Amino acid sequence: MHTYVQQETWSQLLSKATRYINNTSEYALRDINPGGCYSAVWTRDAAYILKDQFLSGNTRTVLEQIISIWIHQIGGIKEKIVYGRGSPGTNFTPMAAGLELNKNFEHALPTTIYQDFSEVYGQNPDIDSTALMISTTSWILSRLLKKRRETYLNDNDVGLLHRLVVSSTDFLSHVIDFAVPRMLAAVEYLARRDIDHDGLLEQDQNEDWMDTALRDGKVVYSQSSWILALKNLSILMFFLGRDSEGQRLKKLADDSILSIERILWSDNDACYIDLQKDQYISDVSNRTLTQDVSLYLVAVTENLNDDYDSFITSPLEESQQKKEHLHLTRFYQRAIKTLEALRKRIWKNEWPLVTEIELRKTGPWVLKPNQYHNHTFWPWITGIEMLARSRFNRVEECNILLSKLASELAPHTQSFYEWIDPTTSQGNGAFPFRTGISAIRIAISDILQTDKI
Repeated sequence: MHTYVQQETWSQLLSKATRYINNTSEYALRDINPGGCYSAVWTRDAAYILKDQFLSGNTRTVLEQIISIWIHQIGGIKEKIVYGRGSPGTNFTPMAAGLELNKNFEHALPTTIYQDFSEVYGQNPDIDSTALMISTTSWILSRLLKKRRETYLNDNDVGLLHRLVVSSTDFLSHVIDFAVPRMLAAVEYLARRDIDHDGLLEQDQNEDWMDTALRDGKVVYSQSSWILALKNLSILMFFLGRDSEGQRLKKLADDSILSIERILWSDNDACYIDLQKDQYISDVSNRTLTQDVSLYLVAVTENLNDDYDSFITSPLEESQQKKEHLHLTRFYQRAIKTLEALRKRIWKNEWPLVTEIELRKTGPWVLKPNQYHNHTFWPWITGIEMLARSRFNRVEECNILLSKLASELAPHTQSFYEWIDPTTSQGNGAFPFRTGISAIRIAISDILQTDKI
């Protein structure tokens, strides 16, 4: 039974959430670059901004932007590709990718799309840029197909829905025809990043959103974006009547989750945690916890309450259902421990920071403590942590986080800044930073659609 205190907290959260949505609606309908001083398109950031725009009802423009991004899939058009600016392997020197590297990068999305060229920031395409765009594109297309089904068809007539989609000549069908082959090819590229075949993708340094932290190896956040891509694309395949493809992608996602549970869970730390290359032979208890492991909790719980199971042609056997129930029970227990570890180790005086300790080494820029990715407050990933906590009914903690995000930092709301120094409360970086605003709005949308009490 829920207490009166919980109900009061939930009411406070709803009030703040509604006010935040209303106060930031104008930012949802602007361009898909991160805003402020950034005019180029960052693929990973665009994944959040596009989802926010879709939730705001800007469907036609979102579909057009999806095409504009997937046009830049490496190998799809002849375009100059620059790589290596963020990699110690190139001495942080940008280099033009030749034909051989272009072939190695083929089917990935670039980190950044400029007017005249595209950039792969690290030595290889970052996993999250490609995976998050697969996830968002699939999520949007699936919901449009679901809406079409609910509008025109009896739920039981799935075959007619498939025929309608295939035969239709409208813009949605055009986007599906354009994007689906590209996303399937991108999945094959990402699958090849599992170099040692343990079910986890591997990266070199600075090939994720924390592009100065020099993380490499098996990063929980990157695996999480991969799982989101697989789960949402598999659902789209079921909607399109391509059940065998959907089952294959679902199995890849399930296998990745099992690998994370086996390899990236730390009993010593009581949380999920990265396994970096230089830590393979060291004590795992010395590993650094990062706030973005919260994306894994989001990825596993994604779509659990949706009705997409009706599209799966072969129901699970009873033994398999029991096995999955046991996996979810274990995951739930570990997820709660991870949320508790984040609050204990990451939160400093109610500031949730991106790293639990100051980084010993950064690059290509040497960062001072409490600067950029070095032990600072980032509204966008805090929005993801809030979403993760909401999935586990941590209403009080969601209320604390939203209070921090929506509080005024003279003369502006804190979440409008790219990052904030927690020791001075000084906002820094791009302003207004639409990625953060959109991530928070997405989390709020998810919370408002779920009965937490």
